[in-house]
Amino acid sequence: MSPVTPGRRAGTGAARRLDRVLVAAVVVPALAVGGALLADSAVAPRPADQPPREADLDRATLVCPTATSDGRVVVASGTGARGEVGIGAEGDDLRLDRRAAGVADTDDVAVVTGTGALAPGLVALRTAGPGLRAVACPATRSDQWFTGVGAGAEHTSVLELTNPDAGPATVDVEVHGQSGPVEADGLRGVAVPGRGTVRLRLGAEVPQREELAIRVSTERGRVAAVVVDAFVPIGRGVPTKEYLPGQEEPGLSNVLLGLPDGGPQDGDERSVVLANGGDDVARVRLEVITAGSVFAPAELEEVTVDPGSVERIPVEGLLGSDAAEGALGLRVVSSRPVTATFRARSGADLLQSVPGGRVEGTTLLPVPAGAKTLLLADADGVGTVRVEARDADGERLRRRRYELAPEVGLSVPLPDGAALVEVRTDGLDLVGSVLVETGSGAAVLPLRPLVLTDLVPAVRPGLP
Repeated sequence: MSPVTPGRRAGTGAARRLDRVLVAAVVVPALAVGGALLADSAVAPRPADQPPREADLDRATLVCPTATSDGRVVVASGTGARGEVGIGAEGDDLRLDRRAAGVADTDDVAVVTGTGALAPGLVALRTAGPGLRAVACPATRSDQWFTGVGAGAEHTSVLELTNPDAGPATVDVEVHGQSGPVEADGLRGVAVPGRGTVRLRLGAEVPQREELAIRVSTERGRVAAVVVDAFVPIGRGVPTKEYLPGQEEPGLSNVLLGLPDGGPQDGDERSVVLANGGDDVARVRLEVITAGSVFAPAELEEVTVDPGSVERIPVEGLLGSDAAEGALGLRVVSSRPVTATFRARSGADLLQSVPGGRVEGTTLLPVPAGAKTLLLADADGVGTVRVEARDADGERLRRRRYELAPEVGLSVPLPDGAALVEVRTDGLDLVGSVLVETGSGAAVLPLRPLVLTDLVPAVRPGLP
């Protein structure tokens, strides 16, 4: 038997103990990681980005532009709530009774703020003189179009930008003309101070004799925009001025309701101005909307609008023809999204009609005094519409139900004393406007859907 070397057995035991430690150090963490991976595989991973959720609107802001004279602001709640809203730069309170309107006489920019129950469905109207000038007070928007503006000696427009917040805002203005995009470096990065208003005279910024369209994009903060459009004929012509509201986005179908009574006289203008802000040519046709049908006149040929350009279509002959007798409005159908404005000039009056967006459910529109007609069209089905007219105190003047079908228009006379018009579509999706006519002028106010909710971003803890 060979002798045992001293210390050999002890060394072997230590090595075995070291091997066990190494195995435990390697295998146990691996098993733990594998178990964690198996456990996580049974749980659906949370997306990195979650869409914002819809919540009740708890604060609404509308901006009523300046008035030359006889300025008035009418405020109402589309949900019938009662309480006080802030109005004006000083934040004075204006009382709203249930289903009634509040009225303030002011020529200054008026920032209307509703909170709590008065935020959802808040609406406001600006009226001014001389004559009849009226526009729905807009909310702040990140992007919108104004089609048919001018920057020349006779046709000139002023873009009014108001920032309702304390912090500064920045706006970019993109200009398109009949010959294509217009260089306007001075309209890039326009600063609008907190709780301030900036007025840009397009004739000074981008002098042009042709028809223009502008796209107003808010790059920082919040801004409400309105255009004051004016025609100042050289010589003995009578100047005329009107508010031009914005169009939120281009569309394949633009409904322009509200045509002045009677055919055009010598010297009158009736036209449709189109803008194509896309990269492709747009083919456009005009259709006439009547109470009996919607049709494309045979004498009107299809029009093409080049990318980034503006076109003006005279329609004096069409609206003076027998085919257009009883016309309630025009529909612009295009192969590519465009924006559109109907413009009518007669003597000292300027009337402009723009698309207001599709309405479904209940909406409310404040209206000025005068002869008024509610015009509805482009319904997506057969159904009923309920119309209620109230005075400024909330007293009901008329409430009736009407039948409406696709491819026809509807004309509803309203009481002269109506200050609020409520329309309930009962499941229909449609387009509407109110045409107001007085001895001193006419105005068109499009129906717009009430803003009842807001989008709240999804917020959760991030990784350290």
